[in-house]
Amino acid sequence: MAASDYPLLFSEWQLRRTSIPNRVVFAPTCPTWVTNPVDGCFTDQAVAYYEERARNGCGLIIIGSNVIREDALLAHLMFPGIWDDRQIEGLARIREACHRHGCKVAVQLLHPGMRSMAVIQKDSTYDFDAAWHTVAPSQVPPGEWPNAPMPKELEDDEIVDIINSFGAAARRVSEAGLDGIEYHLAHGYLPWQFLSPLYNHRTDRWGGSLENRLRFSLDSFQAMREQGGDELFIGYRINSTSFWEGDLETNHLNEVIEAIQVSADIDYVSVSAGVHHSFIHTPMTYPPGWEREYTRAAKQVSTKPVLAVGRITNPSIAEDILSTGDADAILLGRQFFADAEWVTKVKEGREDDIRRCVAANYCWRTATSGGRVQCIYNPEQGRERLWNAETLTPVADPKKVLVVGGGPAALEFARIAAARGHGVTVLEREQETGGHVRVQAGLPDRGEFGFIATWLAAQARKNGAEIRTGFEVTEARLDEVLATETPDHIVVATGCVNRRDGWNGQTVSPVAGWETGNCMSWYDVIDGKSTATGKVVVIDDLQDITGPMTAVKLAQEGCDVTIVSRWPMIAMETMPEVYYLWTREALTKANIPTITDHACVRIEGRTVELINVYAPDRVTTLEADAIVFNTGRYSENRLYHVLKERGMSVEMIGDAVAPRGTFEAVYEGHRAGRRI
Repeated sequence: MAASDYPLLFSEWQLRRTSIPNRVVFAPTCPTWVTNPVDGCFTDQAVAYYEERARNGCGLIIIGSNVIREDALLAHLMFPGIWDDRQIEGLARIREACHRHGCKVAVQLLHPGMRSMAVIQKDSTYDFDAAWHTVAPSQVPPGEWPNAPMPKELEDDEIVDIINSFGAAARRVSEAGLDGIEYHLAHGYLPWQFLSPLYNHRTDRWGGSLENRLRFSLDSFQAMREQGGDELFIGYRINSTSFWEGDLETNHLNEVIEAIQVSADIDYVSVSAGVHHSFIHTPMTYPPGWEREYTRAAKQVSTKPVLAVGRITNPSIAEDILSTGDADAILLGRQFFADAEWVTKVKEGREDDIRRCVAANYCWRTATSGGRVQCIYNPEQGRERLWNAETLTPVADPKKVLVVGGGPAALEFARIAAARGHGVTVLEREQETGGHVRVQAGLPDRGEFGFIATWLAAQARKNGAEIRTGFEVTEARLDEVLATETPDHIVVATGCVNRRDGWNGQTVSPVAGWETGNCMSWYDVIDGKSTATGKVVVIDDLQDITGPMTAVKLAQEGCDVTIVSRWPMIAMETMPEVYYLWTREALTKANIPTITDHACVRIEGRTVELINVYAPDRVTTLEADAIVFNTGRYSENRLYHVLKERGMSVEMIGDAVAPRGTFEAVYEGHRAGRRI
C-alpha cells in the first residue's frame, strides 16, 4: 500500500489561513531539547529533531509543553520556556528548518499550576527570592502522590498576570514566525484546574458556575489573540474524559467545547484523555486508536477541526478514523519517537518497515527523570543531529562479521552493520531470536513487546544479514565455527543468565539451601525450560514487571501463588514507565497475596523461610512446591575472553557486557554497527 491508499490521511487541510499538506500531526510531546530548564532555550539538537520529522513528511508539528513563566518550571524536567524574548531565536530556527520541507509548526503553551513542583527554586544556587510554592485556583494538592505540596491559592491580580503571560507568549510565537498556538487545557494543568470543580472551589468570578470556571481560559484565548495577532491559528488540547472520580467527564466536556467555540476565536480542538499519566501514556494492552470514541463525541458538538490521539501506529487505523468522521487529523506522539520516517514509509508502501511503538513507555521514564526523551528501541531518537537515515553511510571496506547471540543487541548490530554493507552472520542457539525481549513477550499483557525482536530480525534480514537459529557456539565448537565462517570481526552478544539461586545485590550470595528446593528463574519459567506447579512462591528483588507478571501467569495456569519482596512495595520499578497501576491491578485480579519487607534467607526442601527486614527475629515460613526467583543476573561472556586471548578482532555488546535492559542493548548494538 502507498499514499494513494490513504487519500484522507494525505489530503490537504486548513487551520485558519494556514494550509497543511497532510493530516499527520506530531503531537505535543516532551520537548526535552533545551540547554537546561532554567534557560529554556532550544538547542541545535532540537532543530535536528524536529527537522527529521518534517523532512520525512509530517504535516504539522506541535512543540509540546512550552512553559510560559519562569516561576512555573515543571520540577527539574528539561522543558522549554517561552517567558523571555531570548527564547524566540530557538523557535525561529526550528520553524525555518521545518518550513523548508513544507511542514507547519505550532507551539503548545503550558502553565502546570499546582503540578509545577518547586524543585529548582529550592536549589541553593538559584534565585534566593524565588517562590517555594506552587499556585492553583484553590488549595487542593495533586492527588497522584502522598503528601503532595499544597499550592497557594491565586489572588485576583495574580490570575490576571498569568493570563497576560499567555498573551506575551503568543506574541513571542508570532515573532518567531510560527504558524500557530495550542493552549494546554488538559491533563490537570492550571487551565484545567480552573475548569474542574474538583480543583476549583472558588466563590468569586473565577469559580462556581461553568461560565466563571471557564473565564480563565476564555480570557487567556483573548489575550493570545490580541498579542499573537490574527494570522496565527489557535487551538486547545482538552481531556475528553478524566478517569478520575469527581472530575469532569465526556458529557461535561462537550458542554465546555460548545461554550468555547461560541465565546473564543479558536481554530481546532485536540482531544486527549486522563489526568493521571497512567491514562495519558496508556500501556500496550490498549488497542490502537482507542480514544476515537471520545473524539467522536467531541466531533458531534465541535464546529472546528478535531484532532485524535491514542496509540495510533498503523496508517489503516488512521485512515479509518478519518473516513468514519471520528476526527479531522491524526496525532502521532510516541510513534514519532519510535520512527521519524513513519510518513515516508507509509507513502512509499513500506508499512512493514515501520518501527512500531510498543508502548513500553521508556520515553516517559527518561523524560520524567530529568533527562532527554528516549525510545526503548530507536537509538536515533534524540541523536538526530549525528545519527539519522542520511548519516547511515556505506563503508568503503566491508568486513565479514560473525555475531554470536540473537538478542536485541545482536539484531540491532546486524541491522545497522548490514545496511552499511558489511557481511553479517548471526548465530543464535535458541530456535527463535529475540533473547529477553522474546521471553518477556510471553508474560501476560506483554505480547506487543515481542514486536521489538520481530522487527529487528526482519529488518536485519532485509538489509542482507544472515540469521541462523538453533546453532550454539560453544568453546568446544569454536574452531569449527571460525574455520567455516572465517570472520574478520566477531561480536559477542550472548546476553546474561537469570539466577535461580536467589543471589541478590544486598546479600551478594545465594539463598542458603536453595539447592534443596525446586528453584528456578522467572526467565526459565516463561521460556518453558522450567515448570512450576502447585504452591509457588515468587521472590522478587528486581522490582520490574517480570516478577509480578510471572506470578500472574502462574496464577492463571492454576498455581497457588504468593509474591515476596524485601522492598516496601511490589513493582516499584514499573512506576517510571507508568505501568505500576496496571501491574498491581493484574496482581489484585489474580488474587495473589503479596508479602513486602520480607527477605528470603533459607530454603529447606518445600519450606521457604522469610525474615522481616525491620525485625529479623520475626520469622515467617511458607510452603512451596516451586520457588521462582527474580533476583539477580550475570553476564554470559566466556567466549569473548577466549577469543580475545587468541588475539581475534572481537567486541562485546549488550548484556554480555553487563546485564541491563532493552534500551541499553539496542543502543550498544546500534553504536557498534555504525562504528565498525
